[in-house]
Amino acid sequence: MTRGRPGMCIVNPALVAEIAPLTGSQSEIMRRAGISWNSWIKVSAGLPIRVSVGRRLKARILPRAHESEGLRRRFPAETTDGIDHAALDAAFLRPVAPAVSTDVTALPPIRSIRRARQLLVGRYPAAVYGGVALS
Repeated sequence: MTRGRPGMCIVNPALVAEIAPLTGSQSEIMRRAGISWNSWIKVSAGLPIRVSVGRRLKARILPRAHESEGLRRRFPAETTDGIDHAALDAAFLRPVAPAVSTDVTALPPIRSIRRARQLLVGRYPAAVYGGVALS
């Protein structure tokens, strides 16, 4: 994970929509996902987070991944919970691309999930929420 900024990573933008229901609300996110609300806004926008934050999020989400229908469809397996945890683990975090590292400093403050999702779809057009792209 050292391609762009050392010590930084992004959560796979294609998985954010399926992960979101597992994190809970603003008041629950620290307990359920182990990260702050501000870090979740960065994840929702496809922005870089510290690798330690990404690993902590992954450690909290993977055991509950079977609760997400979207993750079960994306990573099917013939297991008790119906999810391929090894494939999900491998796909969860991505290195930061150098272009993402340099243009993050020019972004205005993102203070809401709605704005973060709009930014995510703008940066990663393949990322959609609930089957529809946000614009």
